Amino acid sequence: MITVSKAVRIGLAGALLALVPALAHGNQAQQTQMQRDHQNMVNYIVWHQSPVAAAYVPTAEDQINAALRAAMLARKREKIAKDATRDWWGVVVVSTEDGSWNVKLNAEDKTIPLMDAMDECKGVCSPILTFANSCVAPSYSAQGGMYWEQGDTRANAREAANAACTAAGGSNCNSPKEQAMCTGWKYAYSGLERFSNRMNHTAKGDIASAKFEYFPGAQDYIAKPLERRGTSTAKIDLDKKYHGSDEKGKQRLEQRAQGVMRMAEPWTAIAAGSGPKAYAIHWGLNETDAKDTAINKCGGGDCKVLVAVPYGQCMTAIRLLKADGRVDSFGGQGATQAEAEEIAMTQCISAGAATCPVVFNECMKKK
Repeated sequence: MITVSKAVRIGLAGALLALVPALAHGNQAQQTQMQRDHQNMVNYIVWHQSPVAAAYVPTAEDQINAALRAAMLARKREKIAKDATRDWWGVVVVSTEDGSWNVKLNAEDKTIPLMDAMDECKGVCSPILTFANSCVAPSYSAQGGMYWEQGDTRANAREAANAACTAAGGSNCNSPKEQAMCTGWKYAYSGLERFSNRMNHTAKGDIASAKFEYFPGAQDYIAKPLERRGTSTAKIDLDKKYHGSDEKGKQRLEQRAQGVMRMAEPWTAIAAGSGPKAYAIHWGLNETDAKDTAINKCGGGDCKVLVAVPYGQCMTAIRLLKADGRVDSFGGQGATQAEAEEIAMTQCISAGAATCPVVFNECMKKK
């Protein structure tokens, strides 16, 4: 037989009264739901005080239903706790052909949203940024540049994007309200749900933090007007790979990769001038982008491209300080580091140098 002591009844009534001020802070839907919960709790207490409750004996069906409800509640709490601590990833990709972009949100890792966004992107495309547990927004300058930033709200993200655009020299920077977006536990669950489960995770300080990162070269690339970004080619050229002789193999690869095959092939360029600090290296989304940006970052009036290579090639740079304070530079490229270094070293020795200091010797690919 179920009974409720006077102390318990008083405690429950006190708890109900403590909830009343909170009703004023939610939206109408939350207030309505809380009022229903309040009335249900009152009904429950009144029922337990009645003679009917004193004589009631729970049936097996009641016990089964109670167990099912408890199990469902436990699973929901477990999911909320997991969602609060995991990263909710988003990825933005851009078309190198028309400048349009695609975004995917709320993934548990970066791979799936990247592939999905690439599948939907037009022509040759490239990922430009990843973010998690925050809001992001683009801003567009009158010159044609695009700038992304993050914030804890859509409004703050738009404000940060406009600030980045203005700081980069953009004019009439505009961040459309409808293009701001959020990803994360904070934005997926209602305030009431987060409040109700705060003791499980928030108090422990284990809420996933905001993350925001550009892909290499992407920030400089999208800051340029479309007509100055250069022409990108796909990283995987199926026609070249199969020489037109293995159509079935080509189709199988298309089915497996789809949008990833259309990812822009990156280039890396080194620019150098005669000044001691006139040197820059840049990873770009095509040859033109890599060369132009490297020269812009070089920091010298006589900077020129020393060497530029596509993804998979190796490059070497030699910088020789002369007695007059000026610097001579020599560059080489090849399929291996040794081959690239040999070419650069030969140029340096042929110029009559006694020593040839290597300042860069790397292959432009993942290790």
